[in-house]
Amino acid sequence: MAPEWRSRAPATRPTRRGCTRQDTRGCVVPPARAYRRGIEHGMALAATAFLAGLAPFAALVWLPASREVGAGQNAVGPFGLLAWMLLYVLAIAGVGELSGYAMRASGEPLSLGIFKDALSETRVGFVWLTRLGFGLLAAVAITAAVRSRRTFLWWLAAGLGSLTLMTLTQLSHAAAEGRFLPFLADWFHVVAAALWTGGLLGFPIVLWSGPLDAVPADRRVKLREQAVRRFSTVAMAAVVVLAATGLYAALLHVPSPPALVGTPYGRALFVKLGLLVLVSAVGGANLMPRGRRPFDRLIFVELVLALGIFAATGFLASLPPPAP
Repeated sequence: MAPEWRSRAPATRPTRRGCTRQDTRGCVVPPARAYRRGIEHGMALAATAFLAGLAPFAALVWLPASREVGAGQNAVGPFGLLAWMLLYVLAIAGVGELSGYAMRASGEPLSLGIFKDALSETRVGFVWLTRLGFGLLAAVAITAAVRSRRTFLWWLAAGLGSLTLMTLTQLSHAAAEGRFLPFLADWFHVVAAALWTGGLLGFPIVLWSGPLDAVPADRRVKLREQAVRRFSTVAMAAVVVLAATGLYAALLHVPSPPALVGTPYGRALFVKLGLLVLVSAVGGANLMPRGRRPFDRLIFVELVLALGIFAATGFLASLPPPAP
């Protein structure tokens, strides 16, 4: 018979030993532990979103633009290696998250046995294994798409990426609500984030990859312009979805305006919203040059700010929403 801590595994990570999102909204997490959990979860979010966003960027932005120009299709070659690197980061972050969960839920020091029990006999472990499995399949599909240059493989990788993102929602505050609409809104939120940040990571890779060096300068300029034009459409749609679903989540979890600045959850949400506004402003300014300078520098600024958003979201997901 499984020990009690395994049989009562919560739908989301506990906020402290014996204190889950379902039990109470007022739990207090030790600062050092909260920071560690926030960083680990932020890493897992970033790696998952970047991995899920590479294939849509290739299928919706870069490959159609390169076909119009007639050059640059092989610039997505590094995506295969990048996908495996992101999967490695995802696995490392997942081990950290699951180890912390096992210690909090069992109340015992970490050991191989405790970790194996959490991995094989709890819902959190099952979801983590599912995430890693879908991530592995997505990396395989991206590698196959790079080698075969078949468009349907990019779409297959995009579909597997969306399923990988659903595992994030399965361990979110929205899933703990036990209702379909919050769950769906959270999944749309992470999908939109992946579409946006996949481009922020994909652009530097394709623009500075070796294959583009052989493309004539005039075609290279046209290719950048076409790719930025297509990405602007994807990014604007993603921002609209992010804003709408983020507002819904704020109304769902923050009971009053004072809670936005008077609770750790509210402050983390406030920081995330501030970074989102800032990266949206930088992104809007960066789309005007249509791929010309200072696009190269600003895309890195956007990427750094996006990493900050993932970090804030990691802390947000690790904190209990304020009590009504």
